[in-house]
Amino acid sequence: MSTTPTEPPDQPRRVLAVFAHPDDETLSAGGLLALLAQTAQVHLVTSNRGERGEVIPTDIAHLEGRAEELADLRVAELAGATRALGITEQTFFDQLPGHSGPGRYTDSGMRWDGASRVRALPDPDAEPSAFSKADPERAAQVLAAHVRSLRPDLVVTDEPDGGYGHPDHVHASTVTARAVRLAADPQAAVDGEAWSVPALAWIVRPLSQVRAAATWLQQAPARPRLNALGRALHVLDADGEQPTIVVPDAQVDAVVDTTSVAERLLAAMHAHRSQVQEATAIAPAGARGAQPVADHSEDRPRPDVPPDGQRPDATIGWFALSNDILQPIYGRTWLQADAAWCSPEALRATVTELTGPAPAVGGPAGTDGRDHLPPERTVVEEAPRWYLMAMGLFTVVLGAVFAAAGTAFHRWSAPWGVIMALVAVAAGGVLARSFADRRGAMGYAAAVLVTIFLATWWRPGGDVLVAAQPIGYVWLVGSLLAGVVGMAAPRGWFRDEP
Repeated sequence: MSTTPTEPPDQPRRVLAVFAHPDDETLSAGGLLALLAQTAQVHLVTSNRGERGEVIPTDIAHLEGRAEELADLRVAELAGATRALGITEQTFFDQLPGHSGPGRYTDSGMRWDGASRVRALPDPDAEPSAFSKADPERAAQVLAAHVRSLRPDLVVTDEPDGGYGHPDHVHASTVTARAVRLAADPQAAVDGEAWSVPALAWIVRPLSQVRAAATWLQQAPARPRLNALGRALHVLDADGEQPTIVVPDAQVDAVVDTTSVAERLLAAMHAHRSQVQEATAIAPAGARGAQPVADHSEDRPRPDVPPDGQRPDATIGWFALSNDILQPIYGRTWLQADAAWCSPEALRATVTELTGPAPAVGGPAGTDGRDHLPPERTVVEEAPRWYLMAMGLFTVVLGAVFAAAGTAFHRWSAPWGVIMALVAVAAGGVLARSFADRRGAMGYAAAVLVTIFLATWWRPGGDVLVAAQPIGYVWLVGSLLAGVVGMAAPRGWFRDEP
């Protein structure tokens, strides 16, 4: 029950999000926060600066293990991400008024639970300043004072097990839940006038949608198989072990469609370049207008898995972290109400009110936030299956034609004939890949190989097309090498490849 009078009608709508590290706000709730930022003030509290994180790009890889420098980088990345999402204010936990713990909370680190890559355990080497070691009651009192000062309509954080068990995530969820309760208790030793938050929500994902997304991602024709460093990208088994953020469908209490802010979400992911790679959105043809909040009873995720190659409606792209596991980007955010604090109905009503038609509050004046987007838009148009099949067949025909023409032409005016023929075959391979990615280049190379092999043994009118002479050997070997140029070409040459 609220212990405070109802806010006046002109009171700005406010949302408080609490997450552990820079990038968690984006990867867990970026779409939701960007959508809410259009109609409300969104305030973010980050537990620590993520100085123990791994680093992906080679140009900044030397910062891994250098806590101070990596912390500075990740703070700068967080600033870029919050601008992209339209977040009103971002504060680190140790910057909140009343904080009396260590001068700065640090990243607790983690270790994997055995062979699992979706369940984490505390790192025994965590420093005394690690956020996960902060006294939960004292930390909750500090956050509760912030809640009383801010008076948010909605508080969002990780589910109680931290999404996948990371100790900082778990502690952030625990402290947030306790802070919300302390803020509402007029007898609590917390600065400020008591405030009862209308809704406290956890970020979750329904099992059926996670499985459908993983199934699609395993079969997606355009998804990258290698990252920019040449390492293989993997997709988790749809039926395998799941992180704790994944819950049975029936436990999802609200579904928020965030496809309308997909560009902002992607921009925020690009801002966290030390942690996120291959962030790519797929632009669906004829995308429908956003339906911000769907009632759980009407839009509960369906358990059916789409046919091979068909993208689930909730999935809009992919990304990977430093573990090189390719994951879906979702165009929806799923919420579960803290059942001990508010009902699912109260959560849905709160989110619906927050995403209503009221003008945005607290954003940069005179802008809708698009000036924060990077100039590049890593967006891949999803091609229909018939097109991919047709282009695959076309590249095979292309390989046969180029190989046959080169075989007939290579002995003309030596050595220029063989040089021009080899260049043509190599160019054809690159062209084939531009039509149908690496699979097209493979089909082209196979067609070149078969055609050259057949032509070598064909003797029309008693003559041979590939003579047992130096020029013939150059063509025979060179054409096979030229045929695979398209497969070996850098991905950066092809704008449609993620």
